[in-house]
Amino acid sequence: MNSEMNTMSRFVRYSSALMVLCASGCGGGADAPQLAPVKGRVTVDGSEPFQEGLIRFIPAPGANLNSREAYTDADGNYTIVFSPGNPGLQPGEYKVMFSLYKMPDGTDPPDQTQEADPKHPSQLGAVQLVPPEFELGKAADCAVTVPEEGGTFDFDLPELKPTKS
Repeated sequence: MNSEMNTMSRFVRYSSALMVLCASGCGGGADAPQLAPVKGRVTVDGSEPFQEGLIRFIPAPGANLNSREAYTDADGNYTIVFSPGNPGLQPGEYKVMFSLYKMPDGTDPPDQTQEADPKHPSQLGAVQLVPPEFELGKAADCAVTVPEEGGTFDFDLPELKPTKS
């Protein structure tokens, strides 16, 4: 009986210590970055939505910021999420990159979410449809500054067509 009490007492102490650690470090305390809401819409050729494409915000070189990405919905809308339950992006300068891979017949590349060693879409025969200057974030419109209050950043890509590697 005494052994059971000691085991239970240790369990309670360890559980209490774990709860204190999580409360102090798991909930976005003083070390959590300041986040600004970032959302927008991506269109193609002035009007068509950039459907299910990837948009990636990459910090300027030397900036102590984190990159984040999102997929656009069927209407071309996106919202950047820093971490689950924490929408937004750290204020600062970013270049924005876009990507959309399709198989030659226009279908999506095979789903690899359950694969232990997923391959890049190009290794599966998919082709990039986004022009290189937008894929690499080198177009003039691909440089943005996210202010502390956040913002809506809309982009318009030129015609999507297979690009050569």
